[in-house]
Amino acid sequence: MLRITAIILTITFGVLGCDSVTSPGTFKEISRDYSPDSSKYILKYRFEQGAWDGGRTTSSTILNAADTFIQGQNSSYSSMEFDAMYWSGNDTVILAEKYTEFMSVGKSNLKNTVLNGVEVQVRQIDPIDSSFQRKIFYQETSPNGKFDLVLYKYVKPVNGNYFLNISIINSGDSIPKFGNFYITKYDFDCFTDIRWDKASALDIKVSGACYYAFRDYLVKRRPKIKYHVQMSDEEGNVRMYMH
Repeated sequence: MLRITAIILTITFGVLGCDSVTSPGTFKEISRDYSPDSSKYILKYRFEQGAWDGGRTTSSTILNAADTFIQGQNSSYSSMEFDAMYWSGNDTVILAEKYTEFMSVGKSNLKNTVLNGVEVQVRQIDPIDSSFQRKIFYQETSPNGKFDLVLYKYVKPVNGNYFLNISIINSGDSIPKFGNFYITKYDFDCFTDIRWDKASALDIKVSGACYYAFRDYLVKRRPKIKYHVQMSDEEGNVRMYMH
């Protein structure tokens, strides 16, 4: 049996949802993206607390060209919420909502709004285009022969982390583009193992350090497959969850 090794990243979940920024640390500007007439700009930034912050969540806000960022006075979007943010004219910004989040929950979590006089239009834009290739990491038919378990990602011929898809399909059916059982939203996952047991239920093992990465990323309208989850903490204690 192939064992699936988890990739565990430590990140800070400061999902702002266009709320005031109160992050601690030292302000660092990452980039500015000016509107076509240069009257406004999208500011990408983060607050750093040390050398480890290089891969930390960033935030983005919209400012007038003459304005500077003031903590607590400018509403922002977290990079956890969107795949892309770009200008469409001088007074409109397109916010491409995190597509894996949209596919997983089956609805949008963001709304169109106006930020500092700029209309923010939320759109759901599929980030997987023809430049990606689907790579299957693991595929197994259930003991009763009814279902296939498939783990896959969409990758490019460059180094990088890509979100994990897990689908449960009728044996022999085509694989859906996105996982119909589980989709990671932030390019990492916490699985240590997943496979069928003898009763054709899923036997899932996850790291206790980030159990939320399994629980929260399950697709809302997923196939009705029985599964149980083993969660191990740092002391080696194991807890079992039956579903």
